[in-house]
Amino acid sequence: MKLKQWSRTDQLFLEGMLWALPGLAVLQAVRQIVRTLRGDPLAVTGSLPEDLVTSTQLVSGPLTGTLLVQDPSAAQFGWALLPTVLLLVLAVVVARLLLGVARGLRAGDPFTTANARRLTTLAIIIIGGGTFLPIFQAIAFEGVLDPILPGGPRSATLDLQFWPYLCGLLVFFLAEVFARGARLREDVEGLV
Repeated sequence: MKLKQWSRTDQLFLEGMLWALPGLAVLQAVRQIVRTLRGDPLAVTGSLPEDLVTSTQLVSGPLTGTLLVQDPSAAQFGWALLPTVLLLVLAVVVARLLLGVARGLRAGDPFTTANARRLTTLAIIIIGGGTFLPIFQAIAFEGVLDPILPGGPRSATLDLQFWPYLCGLLVFFLAEVFARGARLREDVEGLV
């Protein structure tokens, strides 16, 4: 089964859109670096320790807020940049996987075992990234906070979202559709 109406313009548009994903992550990293080089305070968001909150009598549970660090050290800047770099790496890997699937469209045969493997890998990255990115953000926040408030371990909140698991499951289903399409194509080609 070959697709006949996929043009070069369609392919270039799709590839440009897919490369825009890591491009946005690069812009976020560059924006953070430029703000630091200008001397702006470093803004990080996370679970605030009780030492920084003046009154917690009315609030039960952890508080999340943004901390502004005036004149951050290189280590604090590195910790703050860590989640952005991780997001950039994930965006590049996801774009490469999706470009492989898109090139199968241009060839006119998207239902291949290679595309099924790419989509399975993409589902694993979505679920893993959605799980571990908040963990890295919490670790990075603690890395920025540690020189300001040295001391024992602090309690932290971990905010896991449901959407990565749902999206990952949907991409797993799509990968299975591609795998079955590839098997069906091989069976049909074997009969002719």
